[in-house]
Parts: sequence; structure tokens; C-alpha cells
Amino acid sequence: MASSLAFYIRADDPPAKREILRSAMKLFSQGGLAATSIRDIAKESGYTNPALYKHFASKEELALHLFETCHRRLWTRCSAAMGSAKNFEAKVDAYVSQWLELADAYPEVLAFLSDSARVLWPKASPKVRQQTMIGLAYTLVAAAPHKWRHAVAVNPHLAAASLQGTLAELIRMMQVGVVKGPATRWKADVAALFRKMIM
Repeated sequence: MASSLAFYIRADDPPAKREILRSAMKLFSQGGLAATSIRDIAKESGYTNPALYKHFASKEELALHLFETCHRRLWTRCSAAMGSAKNFEAKVDAYVSQWLELADAYPEVLAFLSDSARVLWPKASPKVRQQTMIGLAYTLVAAAPHKWRHAVAVNPHLAAASLQGTLAELIRMMQVGVVKGPATRWKADVAALFRKMIM
């Protein structure tokens, strides 16, 4: 399994900051933003409140840092996976694979992103807000060759929302135990469903 360090902690982060980020991610993904206090994070990390404030001015700043870091890295990985694929079918496989591999490696990150987006997305920087996952899914839909497009045209925005929604809800279903993981076992089914929708 991949190390969490590679995803939302930078190599140059000092040890205290790393532990604070790990603890905050754990608590935010398990209990949510509102239910987690700075005191909870301090207790979980083993550091005092003043040690936390040395790195982040508030719980909100800490949460936004984690949200932006995780979102940027998710977007970058999915964009790179699509960009390295040679044709449309391979792009679909690459995009779906990247989502599901990340769900297996970092379930807490995807839970946090999903659960906190309503609160944190409006506060994200303009640069982060330009790189949306739904926009990436739309780019994928737009890359479909004309010969693949359904006789009755599927609205590309709805197709992108369907792909993104299917991936997000499948991951949530695994998190609550409705379907079994690992997430990557669903790759072929999700890719086939998406192709069928636009063919």
C-alpha cells in the first residue's frame, strides 16, 4: 500500500507538521469538520494547541490546506493518467483506474474531499477552483470519437456528471460496506458502463 506521506504531506514538512496533518486527516475523514476541534487534533497528534498554531492559524486554515493539497494532487494524477493514454478507450480506463487506485490507497483522503467539498470548495483559491474534477470528466467525454457518440446525443455535461457521480458513490458505498472492495475490482464494470452510456 502506498504511503500517505506521498499524497498530502510534503517531504520538507517538519515532523510536527506531518503528524498534525495526519491527525487532522484522520479526524476530519472520520468525524467531519464540524465535529473536530483543534483540541481533538492536538490530542490525536500528541502536540499542544500552540504547536498547531505555529503551523496553521486556525482549524479552518488547516482544513483548507489539506483540501487544496489533496484536490490538486487528485486532479493532477487523473489529468496525467488521461494525458498519457493514446486513445479514447485507454483514456477512460486510465481515468477510472486512477480514481479507484486512489480510493484503495487513500480512502480517508477521498472521504474527506467528498464530505468537506460543500464547505471548503467556495474558500479554495482561484487556481484550485479552475481545476475541477467534473471539468476533467467533461474533457474526457469531449474526447469521445464521433463514431462512439450515441444516435441520440447524450449531453456531455450530464455524461461527465454521471461518470463523476458513479465513481464518487461507488467509493462511498464501499466506505459504508454496501459493496465490497478493493475499489479496483470495479474498474472494468465502471469503464464499460460509461462507454455504454455514450455509445
